[in-house]
Amino acid sequence: SIAILLYLARKFKTPDHWYPSDLQKRARVDEYLSWQHINIRGKGSKLFLTKWLLPLVTGQPLSAEKLEGVTEELNVVLKQFEEKFLGDKPFIAGNEISLADLVALVELMQ
Repeated sequence: SIAILLYLARKFKTPDHWYPSDLQKRARVDEYLSWQHINIRGKGSKLFLTKWLLPLVTGQPLSAEKLEGVTEELNVVLKQFEEKFLGDKPFIAGNEISLADLVALVELMQ
């Protein structure tokens, strides 16, 4: 969980790049950590539920239109992630990896 990651970063005084002391960089990490819950996780979960779980539970096939709509919702937030959070940077908070990047990696791999 994000709360656990933040707790560990603060308690064990991890290298600064994980959860930056610079307020602008930290705000960027915090912004992504808040944003991803509703966006990447939310839309990714919706796609999973719609494509796999609903047909399994109901025994009814999914319409192509419904799947296309839910897939497009995820594509929109993935584009936002790329444009808003990455841009031309290698990592979300700049040039070094942070907790935001770890969370993004986990969400995108799921």
